[in-house]
Amino acid sequence: MAEKMEIREFIERDIDVDVVDDVCESLCIAFCGPQKLTEKGKEHFEDVLDFQIEVDEEYGSATVLIDGPGWKTKLRMAKEFFLGAAGYCSDADYKRWFK
Repeated sequence: MAEKMEIREFIERDIDVDVVDDVCESLCIAFCGPQKLTEKGKEHFEDVLDFQIEVDEEYGSATVLIDGPGWKTKLRMAKEFFLGAAGYCSDADYKRWFK
């Protein structure tokens, strides 16, 4: 059964799932938790951490719920966060945002 929560709660879990978005599945990446953020990371990703995510551990998936007004901006922000958490950012950004 799927469970909804904020991304800030989701990243604290010891979980390995594939993350997608609910609009066009442009975001599609594996997430391995838990993930810790630095203070600068919490500040930079403040809005993303409030996004809702639906987690279905049975199927090993999680869907970021961003459909609606402003979805393109939200998708860009979610991609930056999850790609960064997976190491797809500069070393400097990773050190700035993630522990």
